[in-house]
Amino acid sequence: MDLTGWVTQERFNEYMVAANRDIEAARELYEWNVAISAAFFEVVSHVEVALRNAIDKILRPLEVTESARTEVRNGWWFASSTFLKDEDLVFYRTAWKHLGDRAKAAARDKVFASMTFGIWDAVFGKPYEQLFRRHLVYAFPHRPQGFERKTVKQSVQALRTLRNRIAHHQAIFDLPLEERFEQAMDLLRWIDPELEAWVYGLSRVPALLDERPNAAESIAVIVPAKDAWTFYQGHGVYICQSGRSFRRVSHMGFYSDGALQREVPKILERIDPVPWTPEEIERRRRSGSSRDERIADVIKASRGLGWTDNEYQLFLLTQQDERGRRDGHVTLSSELANQRTGRGSAWVRRQRYVAVAALRSAESLGDLDQH
Repeated sequence: MDLTGWVTQERFNEYMVAANRDIEAARELYEWNVAISAAFFEVVSHVEVALRNAIDKILRPLEVTESARTEVRNGWWFASSTFLKDEDLVFYRTAWKHLGDRAKAAARDKVFASMTFGIWDAVFGKPYEQLFRRHLVYAFPHRPQGFERKTVKQSVQALRTLRNRIAHHQAIFDLPLEERFEQAMDLLRWIDPELEAWVYGLSRVPALLDERPNAAESIAVIVPAKDAWTFYQGHGVYICQSGRSFRRVSHMGFYSDGALQREVPKILERIDPVPWTPEEIERRRRSGSSRDERIADVIKASRGLGWTDNEYQLFLLTQQDERGRRDGHVTLSSELANQRTGRGSAWVRRQRYVAVAALRSAESLGDLDQH
């Protein structure tokens, strides 16, 4: 079946590129993307409901009594400027408008349930630091030591982006899906470990991740890496200037010493910007998160090598070990040498993009010039 009769050529081309123009592999990838999207939507739905109710459990008792309100809805925390900034009241207004003629007769819980995911992302933003410290932190009774608002914000924001891409039927195969699933489980566990176990048992995500098509390896960005390659080998990351633009990619390759190196790590997470200061090192060490501990180690090590600007862009990458292979790390059979010589022969100056499938089949960098 020719899917382009139902899926636009422009949309399907993203899958064709990832599959190295193999139409059967592209179709398999498209089918898998639909399945994993549906499975993730189930997980995110559980997270959204749990998060919404955990927050409301903490903030609802702080609402003024109904007898003190000019209108019943004026006291709802999610409709009140006492709790939220004016720009974030738009989520309530949108929910109210969505209910239409039913709004005035709608019970509080009906309006509350109509709020979009954006409100949960917003309330963990920087303007609500004091609200978090005084109240919202208690929505997570099973939080780890050193728990911070930024930790929640990062996970909620990542899941919101994932949810929006799924809702618009966009590709998600190039996202760090293992990381997204872990973030969802973290949020549930901080609320209630039994809830996490229940959702994990229901979820189809782990099984589908194990069935990931080869084409889901997608696109690698190749970067010039005289120093970056050595630092990656020691720390499993890539550091570059904040704000540097990249296409959506799943892997990263390192061009060093006239060759593309064998290790092509999967991109687990891209963070931009990251404060690159001693204070940030201490903040991350206090969080109790293994991820933050890793980032703190990277900042400290790189500062010792002269990376002392105030902020950088950071890619967390897989390494050549059992976990890395499980998460999609690729090891080529050999280095891919640049056979061109002379002035202007450098194969990559800033960055290049190549399908991972093409990397696997190439014998030299000259073969990749066809892609």
